[in-house]
Amino acid sequence: MRTEHVNFAESTTAIKPLTEGEKQAKLAELKQRLADKRAAKALADKEDQKTSEKIRRKAGQDMTEVKAKLEEKEMKKLVEAKKREKEEERLAKAAIKAKIEADKAERARKKQEAAAGHQQAAAAQAAAAAADASARAGPAKVYTEARLQIRQPEGQQPIGAFKLMTTFPRKVLDGDDLEKSLNELQLVPSGALAVTNN
Repeated sequence: MRTEHVNFAESTTAIKPLTEGEKQAKLAELKQRLADKRAAKALADKEDQKTSEKIRRKAGQDMTEVKAKLEEKEMKKLVEAKKREKEEERLAKAAIKAKIEADKAERARKKQEAAAGHQQAAAAQAAAAAADASARAGPAKVYTEARLQIRQPEGQQPIGAFKLMTTFPRKVLDGDDLEKSLNELQLVPSGALAVTNN
């Protein structure tokens, strides 16, 4: 116990020693205080542990969400890259097909031009040959008379209706042929006709 004296050498009040019961009570009080402190510390530790677990779980959830978002982003990139690749492949195929069609059209055009050129050359050559032949033959001769030989069927006389036929080429003259001139029928300056009852 504390007294009002500062100088203990001058203190005349004796400190009464604790009894055994007081000692036990003090010891029990100290033990209780220590137990209370330990319990409070254990409770605080438990709360800290709960808080730490919550933080850990939250961090784990955040990490999972971040990971999921990253994976989703990567998947979108892969899908877009695949789409781009397919589109580029489609455009490349279309370009190749267009080039093939253009080449085919160009070849067809050149072939047509070559054929037209050959035809023009042949026509020009034929015209030149005709002009040359005409120049060599001189002016076409105009005939004022023709000598026709008409042959009758052997041993027969034409009775009733009959027809005339050229001998070469063999052709029965009828229809429009009857309105043509001897020159148009190529019977000038001479020709041969056959009589037929058919």
